Amino acid sequence: MKRKGKELKRIARGNLQGNFLELIRAFIFCNLIISLIEMPFSMMRNEVPFSTQNIIYYVAVLLITIASVVLTVGQYCLHLSIARTGKLHLSELFYPIKYDANRLIVAEAILFVVRLVALAPVAGAVAIIYFYDTTTMYLTALGLSIIGCALTVLVEMTFGLTYFVLIDNEEWTVMQALKSAIQLVKGHKRRFFYMQLSFTGMYFLTLLTLGIGILWVQPYVMQTTTLFYLDVKGELDEVLENRKKEEPTPEPVAFDSYA
Repeated sequence: MKRKGKELKRIARGNLQGNFLELIRAFIFCNLIISLIEMPFSMMRNEVPFSTQNIIYYVAVLLITIASVVLTVGQYCLHLSIARTGKLHLSELFYPIKYDANRLIVAEAILFVVRLVALAPVAGAVAIIYFYDTTTMYLTALGLSIIGCALTVLVEMTFGLTYFVLIDNEEWTVMQALKSAIQLVKGHKRRFFYMQLSFTGMYFLTLLTLGIGILWVQPYVMQTTTLFYLDVKGELDEVLENRKKEEPTPEPVAFDSYA
């Protein structure tokens, strides 16, 4: 069933009840680990753009960013558990670290290169503005920027479910997972895009809270995206039906008790 983003968000809110606090803790833990790893390299930076220290810093940040996908996917494991069973198992946060880290890092490295290619027009726009100062060139740069942004969105919508596929198919290679992710979103990219776009207002509000609001917004976005994955996979109807059967049946009320 092709559920609209509004319906998926409604289900997500229900799934998050009773699980929000643990998800926030997991989110803080993952970001804290990344920050602690990055901190020593940040202290190496200086004001000389291409100094040895700065080059080491940039390389380290790139590698840390790629490796951090393992912790992000750990959070998606939690969200899959909540979506499928209604329960959160914190041990699943570390599942990718123990069993799937290499595939995830390779997948992120490939996607990083693809994103760079998509952003090439934006880099061209920056170069044009830097070297030329004419109205025509500014318009050209604007056009290139729009193309680069459109390509970036297309890449994110095309490969946005890759990590879910890797989680659910441990025996698959990275290339198999990428191909499967492309097939899953075929015919659903527009719906995926509109769903992600609907969170723009919430991300804006996080700015007003100095970023603190992201602690609530991010789990909401992740759970909704997880439900979208289950929906396009054709699993969500079965999941919801099974969850409904597992709900406790209310005790019948004896009318004579009110006599």
